[in-house]
Amino acid sequence: MSVSNIIISLLSIFSIFLLTLTFFISHESEIYQLISYFDFILCFIFLIDFFTQLSRAENKWKYFYTIGWLDLLSSIPVVNEFRFIRVFRVFRVLRIIKSTRLLIAFIRRNKATSLYGFIVFTAFTTLVLTTTSVLYLEQDVGNIKTAEDALWWSFVTITTVGYGDYYPVTNSGKLLASLLIFCGIASFGAVISYVNRIAVSFKD
Repeated sequence: MSVSNIIISLLSIFSIFLLTLTFFISHESEIYQLISYFDFILCFIFLIDFFTQLSRAENKWKYFYTIGWLDLLSSIPVVNEFRFIRVFRVFRVLRIIKSTRLLIAFIRRNKATSLYGFIVFTAFTTLVLTTTSVLYLEQDVGNIKTAEDALWWSFVTITTVGYGDYYPVTNSGKLLASLLIFCGIASFGAVISYVNRIAVSFKD
C-alpha cells in the first residue's frame, strides 16, 4: 500500500462518476468532448499504474491473468468502439472496497503522505469539475465556447499564469475561476512542501 494506491483508488471512483455523466450528455456536445479529454488523461494514469503493478509483481503472469487484464481493459478510453468495456472499471471500485481496511490502516500510519495524495486528488477533481462547469455556463455567452478553449483556460488559470485570452464573464464563472486559482496556489504549495520533505529525508 502506498500514496499512489490511494490516488488511483480515488481516481477510479471519480472515473466511474465521469463515465456515468456521459450517458446523459449528447455525444455531439462540447461538454462530452471535454469529459472525453479528461477520460483520456485518467486512462493514461491507469495505464501507467497497470505497468507499475506489473513490474512490481513477483509473478507477472499470475498478476496479469488474475486482475491485471481487468486493469488493462479499464485503461481503455471512452470511445464508441470500446463503450462496452467501461463496465470493467467497476471491478477497480470493487477491489477498492475490499481493501478499505488496508487503506484506512495506511492513512493512519502515514497521515502526512496521505494528505499529499488527497490534495493531488482534490486538485484534479476541482480542475475537472470547474472546467466542465465553466464551459457549460460560458459557451453561449462568453468566449469559452469549445472543449479546447476550456482546457486552455483551466490550464493557465490553475497555474496562475492568466494570459487573459479566455476568461469567464458570468458571475458564476468568475466564482469558479477564483476557486480554481485558489486550488492552484494550494496545490503548488503542497508540491513544494512534499519535495522539501523528501529532500530533508535524503539529507538525514
